[in-house]
Amino acid sequence: MPILEFHILNPLNFAPTLGLSLFVILIHIPIVGGFGFAAFYIIKYLKKFYGERPVPQEWRMFWLALIWTTIHEFIEVPMLYQWVVGQVLLIVFFFVQLIAGIYLVWGAYLLAKKYGLK
Repeated sequence: MPILEFHILNPLNFAPTLGLSLFVILIHIPIVGGFGFAAFYIIKYLKKFYGERPVPQEWRMFWLALIWTTIHEFIEVPMLYQWVVGQVLLIVFFFVQLIAGIYLVWGAYLLAKKYGLK
């Protein structure tokens, strides 16, 4: 496997050998948009709700998890269609996925500790 390699492909010919279609890439648009909009509206809501008060750490963790998940989805599309291939991309992909998971688990733990596990 190469370290990092870019493939210039016809955008209408989506990796037919992998069985991927235009549908798969179109389905990623609402996924990426959904995570991105959720992160945007969460930070907007938290600023409005808490005002000058500090935002609790558990909500900041969820916001960071959504940001990292959005980055993860941005990386996933070029990987699926093999527009970019290589070991570096795989390492970055798994690193970003790991960070998103850590923030999500940490935020859930803090919420459970504060509200659920008493």
